[in-house]
Amino acid sequence: MEKDQILNFLIKYDYKYTVDSASITVNLDFAQKVILDFSQPGKLIIIDQLTGWNFLTGLIQMSLKNAMIYNFVCAVILAFLFLNLPLSYSGVNFIPIYLLFMLWVLLFSGYYLVKLESFKSQIMALKS
Repeated sequence: MEKDQILNFLIKYDYKYTVDSASITVNLDFAQKVILDFSQPGKLIIIDQLTGWNFLTGLIQMSLKNAMIYNFVCAVILAFLFLNLPLSYSGVNFIPIYLLFMLWVLLFSGYYLVKLESFKSQIMALKS
C-alpha cells in the first residue's frame, strides 16, 4: 500500500494528520488518533490511541481496547462498592448514578469503535 495513496485519501476527505518519516498520525474526533505505521515494507500497521481529554479514560492515554477493559474493571469495582455501602444513615441511591455511568461508557465505546473500524475499512479499501 502506497503512502501517497493514503495521503491523497486524507486530503480528499479533509482529515487532520501529521506525517513522519515512517508513519502518518490521523486525528479523528474527540481525542482519538490513528497511527498508520509504514516501517515494515509491504505491511501497514494501524495503531489506535485515545489521547488528551477523551470521554472514556479522562487524561489517561491508551488504546481503545485497553480503555474498554479499564472501564469494565471500573464498572465492576463501582458495582461492588455501591452494593456494599451501608445506606442505613443515608437515603442516597447510587443505582441511577451507576446506570448513567454505564450508559456513558457504552455510548462512547460504541462511538469510538464505530469511528475506528470505519476508518480502518476505508484505508483497507484503498489497498484493493
